[in-house]
Amino acid sequence: MNEKLKQLFEEDQHDLRTLPHDKTVRDRERRNEVKVILDSGGATIAIDFIHAAIIFQHGEGLEDWWQAYKLSVKAVDLGFQPKWVAAVALDRWLLHQGKPLKYGNQVIPFGGVYRIPQIDPKTTDEERRKWDIPSILELYSFHNLRGFISNNTIGTLKNQNLKVNVIKLERHPAHSPSLDAISSDKIMDNQIVYENSFGWKWIENSNGSFYLGWLLIPDVPELAHAVADEGILTLENVILNEQSCILVKYSQSKTLYVRSTEGIWAITGLDYKNIIEKALTILASSY
Repeated sequence: MNEKLKQLFEEDQHDLRTLPHDKTVRDRERRNEVKVILDSGGATIAIDFIHAAIIFQHGEGLEDWWQAYKLSVKAVDLGFQPKWVAAVALDRWLLHQGKPLKYGNQVIPFGGVYRIPQIDPKTTDEERRKWDIPSILELYSFHNLRGFISNNTIGTLKNQNLKVNVIKLERHPAHSPSLDAISSDKIMDNQIVYENSFGWKWIENSNGSFYLGWLLIPDVPELAHAVADEGILTLENVILNEQSCILVKYSQSKTLYVRSTEGIWAITGLDYKNIIEKALTILASSY
């Protein structure tokens, strides 16, 4: 084992837990040191390549994440288990390009709730198992996510066809991208509706802050509602058009989970009336 790579890896993990103010600079310096070691042939066994891969995984750009993927695949080729480091690296590389994830083991925030972005429907659970990634049902319920932040369930509500677990993360994910918006040509109440590459839509208030958003989740029996900020939780069953929906209130934010013929809509916002109006509009257009 290359002891210097091990040391750099341990420093990386310490910074990931403590999040020092100069973490970005420290990450960059570590990557430069790793490059020197790799160029000199200092990585020779699987664990060396994994240590190097994880340091690049905490990089700043596409080149870093692609390097993390290549290094972790090299480690797998040399016999390293488990294989999920490579899958997570590939998903991060795709995520930061706004492309569907290959496996599904990444999250981004949407109105204060961490969500799994669009996943390539061609990827099967069998392929996920091959790379030690949870099944599609486990992913959306945040069960066994690989390399994820410590968390605990702080509340659960279940109706006839959906269970929502509110998950409190130990901290905000350090390398999760923010929403990357494009302006839509649709106007809602004289406000621009923004949309990202995954089809998630939202409007902002006059200060440019998230005000109301809606996204479609595949039709799964159990969902995670993942938050990182502190707040007071309330869970309620709400009846809309004779359908049982689940309302999550956390701090100032509210999210209504509504099942439709297309899947499960998650509508998040600050104003309950706007959320209900949007839900009714979605339901009316779904049938």
